[in-house]
Amino acid sequence: MKYVYIALGILFSIPALAETKFLDGMSVGVGVSATTGMNLSLGYHNPDFESYWTRRLGVRIDFAATDPLKSAIDSAIDSYMRDGRDVGDGVKIDEGSLDAWHGSILLDYYPFARTWRVSAGYAWGGAALDAAIFGEIERARAQRFYFYLAGDHYYYNGNNFNGAANIDWNYHGPYFGTGFDFNIGCRFGFFLDLGVVVTNRPAKLSLDVPQEQLYVYNRLIGIWLPVTIPQLDADIARATRDANDKLSDLRVYPMVKLGFSYRF
Repeated sequence: MKYVYIALGILFSIPALAETKFLDGMSVGVGVSATTGMNLSLGYHNPDFESYWTRRLGVRIDFAATDPLKSAIDSAIDSYMRDGRDVGDGVKIDEGSLDAWHGSILLDYYPFARTWRVSAGYAWGGAALDAAIFGEIERARAQRFYFYLAGDHYYYNGNNFNGAANIDWNYHGPYFGTGFDFNIGCRFGFFLDLGVVVTNRPAKLSLDVPQEQLYVYNRLIGIWLPVTIPQLDADIARATRDANDKLSDLRVYPMVKLGFSYRF
């Protein structure tokens, strides 16, 4: 029987909610995120309430993913890298690809009841950046391509090599940020969000270096020998461990979002 009373209470409260313009505070937003692709959000904030706090507080949930914009994002990365970005020892990175997403639950505070807000909440998501690693000696058909890995000297029996690098970042943690909601008329507006997710889960780097035609310099006997899989794996592990130690200092995932909104 109590559920009947609850249902009746909700039913009879709808006119009262309409009188207080409760529904006028609902909004939906569609935008793009520089780090996670297309962004969709649902929020509530009503600056017409009379209470100091209720007119200044709002809530939002949002979700973003790169899938709807993947071709455009990958094209932008390729355009940035062009003929490859040099990372040392004659090695370059190329053909970048980003897959990312995030979700968040946010509480907004509007100091002046409108436009500018500061936000806090909780966010979770992931990002995977893949890139090709390559090196080439131009106009040389038979020369050796030399490089260093974890302090060991290697060469490929030819003028080039190809590998791959991947950075994975699965994060979650508190979100802190600020933003603006601008009204452009007819219930439409646009928004800007700037914030960070503070997380204790750092990004992880992995490398793939092909073994075929690969030689390593043996410093004990002073000659070049074909590399063995255990030695190559050990050097890759040392190289990635050093890189991941540096990545472990990065515990802040940035978020920048820009888009349009509609307020009911």
